[in-house]
Formats: sequence, structure tokens, C-alpha cells
Amino acid sequence: MREDHSDLRQSLQHVYWLGGSPCAGKSSTADFLVSRYGWRLYRCDDAYYEHCQAPDPERDSLLYRLSRLAHDALWLERSVEQQVREEYALYLEEWNWIVRDLQALPRDRPILVEGAALLPELVEPLLNVRSRALWMIPTGEFQRYHYSQRTWAWDAVRGCSDPARAFENWMQRDICFARTIEAEARRRGLKVLMVDGARTLPESMAYVERLLCGEGEANASAY
Repeated sequence: MREDHSDLRQSLQHVYWLGGSPCAGKSSTADFLVSRYGWRLYRCDDAYYEHCQAPDPERDSLLYRLSRLAHDALWLERSVEQQVREEYALYLEEWNWIVRDLQALPRDRPILVEGAALLPELVEPLLNVRSRALWMIPTGEFQRYHYSQRTWAWDAVRGCSDPARAFENWMQRDICFARTIEAEARRRGLKVLMVDGARTLPESMAYVERLLCGEGEANASAY
């Protein structure tokens, strides 16, 4: 039996969703949209760190465990396949926290939710207007190039016994996660924007604005 999401969908009808894989320009695009439209911004990454402070180890075991991994335990002692599988499962587990956060926020203006935690299978049942959700997916080449330019990314793996292999595992994890999210969104007929560097960041922002802020239904296969 399909779960009835009608009450939850109604309570979150003022929400816009900007998901996707890391390094696609989601954060910059979200900043642009909330500045332009005066929306409230909910960043899943920021909320994740708050959720990690006091999870119930019994109920939220994966959130509790993964948030406490570092260095080799995080990047080298788990296979890439395990990392992808557990990242997806982590977001499934964290979803109820995110929903509770959103329901607790004032409803005085629209909310833009941004982050990789927005799995298509979780967001789709909550959409009254399907055009209000979009997933930004970087190509592997785009992701590798831009991550390699970020000093903080190398700092994040510097404590590993093999930083180069840790970085490669990280890249492979995110590439595999991106493919999974893209496939899930397309299978559900949801909007996907591939980010490959062909557009400048301002051009991508304007494109997302046109796709996300229009109220009409759109054919996601065209994107």
C-alpha cells in the first residue's frame, strides 16, 4: 500500500527543492535565488552538522556512526561501493529530521531547500507542483577539475595515510552518487540539469531560475 503523503505535501507546499550531487553549483545558485526572491534558505549540509550533535544511536545508527568517522576510516577503510551505499542510506535516515525542521519554520515566505540529501524518491511524493524541484548533476570531469582546485578538499584528506588514494575514493564516491541521483530523478520524470562547464555560473543560475521558478509543468527529458 502506498503511503499517504497528502497532509505532509500540503504542509510543505511553499517549499522549493534544489538537490543534486556535490560540486554542481547548488549553494551559489541557492544564494542567488533567495537574494532575488526573498525566500528563506534551508541548507541540508548545515542542518546535517546540527543533526549529528544529538542523534539517537539506536534509531539513527548510521547518522551516529558516519558522522564520527575521520581520515582512513572515512575514505580508505570502506570500499567506494560501500561509501556510496551508506551515503544514500544516510540521507534516507536523515530525511525525517529535515522534514521536522521544515515544518517548524515560519510559513511567512517560500523556503528553498538545498543539498545533496534531497533524494528524488523522498521529494517526489511531496510535490504539489513538479516544477518546484530540480537536481543539478556535475559531470565527472567537471567535478574532478573543480574539486582539485579547492585547497580545503586536499586539507580534508591530508590526515589520511594515503591522501591521493583517499581523494580518488572521494571523487569516485561522488561520481557514483551523482549517477544514481540522476537516474532516479529521470526515472521519475523530474528535472535534471547536467553541469559540465558549458555555461558560466551566472548562466547556470539564470537557467535554474527559469526551470525552477516557473509554475507550469515541464518535460524533464529535455534537460
